[in-house]
Amino acid sequence: MVIAKARAIDGPNKSFHAAEIKRRDLDLHDVLIEIKYAGICHSDIHTAHGEWGAVNFPLVPGHEIAGIVTDVGPEVTKYKVGDRVGVGCMVDSCADCEYCHKGEEQFCLNGHVPTYAGVDKYGEPT
Repeated sequence: MVIAKARAIDGPNKSFHAAEIKRRDLDLHDVLIEIKYAGICHSDIHTAHGEWGAVNFPLVPGHEIAGIVTDVGPEVTKYKVGDRVGVGCMVDSCADCEYCHKGEEQFCLNGHVPTYAGVDKYGEPT
């Protein structure tokens, strides 16, 4: 298990605060990133304030992420420790359907996982 520093919010009328969050161990195709920068944009703020629907709090928004790979799962071939990487607002699309092949994972026929305010394939909040 990885413990990460974060900025969290505990409810729509609360303030952001420093927090530590637990992240699961890497799976076969996972990449662990030391986040150097994370942008907070209007969608993060609207979500944090509960303006776009129900949110499970505490919430750690921020989906414009840039950092350095610090570990990789045993079946990762595209990235290695030390690579600089960025992450958008979704992960875990299938990579096989017609939309994924076009680079349009937001339309993945098998779904995707939002990088925050979502639930991953293990049932854990993102």
